[in-house]
Amino acid sequence: MANATLNYEDYPAIGDVLIASFTRDQPEFVVYYKTMDAAYIAEFANAINAVRETASVLAKTEERKGVTRQLYNLADEINRKLLFLIDYSEDSGLETATLSAIRTKLTKRNIEGAIKDLRNILPYLQSKQSQLEEGDMPDGFLDYFPPLLPQMEAWNAEQISILSTRKALVEANAALFENAYSYISKISNRGKKIFKKTIRKDDYTISKLLTKIRTEAKARKNIKSEDQ
Repeated sequence: MANATLNYEDYPAIGDVLIASFTRDQPEFVVYYKTMDAAYIAEFANAINAVRETASVLAKTEERKGVTRQLYNLADEINRKLLFLIDYSEDSGLETATLSAIRTKLTKRNIEGAIKDLRNILPYLQSKQSQLEEGDMPDGFLDYFPPLLPQMEAWNAEQISILSTRKALVEANAALFENAYSYISKISNRGKKIFKKTIRKDDYTISKLLTKIRTEAKARKNIKSEDQ
């Protein structure tokens, strides 16, 4: 079973670091685990290489998930606007249950349902625009919503596509990832036991390796951005 903190796209980087440490420390390993010899290192490397290409594709889908952040940020912005629209509608004696339900859907990230309901209620609210503007609602307040709905639909569709692609890749390569993780897990656990009271224990601790790898990746990304 995969580690909850270890994403599939992290397997090659974590594997490469563990292979380097394992190769360095292999004499100590065979003292306690006689089958973890040079041949075992080669098997581990093969297991990591078997998922390297798929993990690279998964990493690209992960990068594209920036669209999810954009979608959810916009959903939160609309949610806040609806909070005021509920007050305006309530003061004007209009029905507010649908608006509250839309806010709930946005909060729960049921974007498709929220968009559908918002499209359905906007014509009603627009027919009551004069009534709403006689109260506290700023002039043109309702004009905020219609242009954003197509953008939300596009981002939501892209997000669904990304998640579907990722799921299909993982399912198609599940056995390879499980095999790679079995090596990662075994070497990590046994390395921590062998080097329990030494600094080298960190070289086999997944959480510490992940922090280091992700920090280095972020630094490289920042340098690349500065060069552009």
